[in-house]
Amino acid sequence: MEYPCTQCGQCCKQVWRVLENPDVHPAFKELIEQFPYKTKPDGSCEMLTEDNLCSVYDNRPPMCNVKTGAKVLNVAEAEWFQINQDTCNMLIKDAGLDPSFLVVVDDA
Repeated sequence: MEYPCTQCGQCCKQVWRVLENPDVHPAFKELIEQFPYKTKPDGSCEMLTEDNLCSVYDNRPPMCNVKTGAKVLNVAEAEWFQINQDTCNMLIKDAGLDPSFLVVVDDA
């Protein structure tokens, strides 16, 4: 199963919210420690290009790759997808994006 990313870009545009959040889900803490990039003054990832694409997408770190993150943390993929869905949807709602960007993980 693939994570149903809606490509809203909020995880890249608001990476600071995860990196600097003391209340982040405990599973994210290990991935945050491994995150190799800095944030720009606007809080976005330094690897985010002007056209909102990831300049290191094929080699992105586990925090940015939901399937890899589950493996690195040894967390069940379905559970990790759900955790990421909740985080994604919080970022989407807080950014005021259209509800069509909301992530829905199919439990089937």
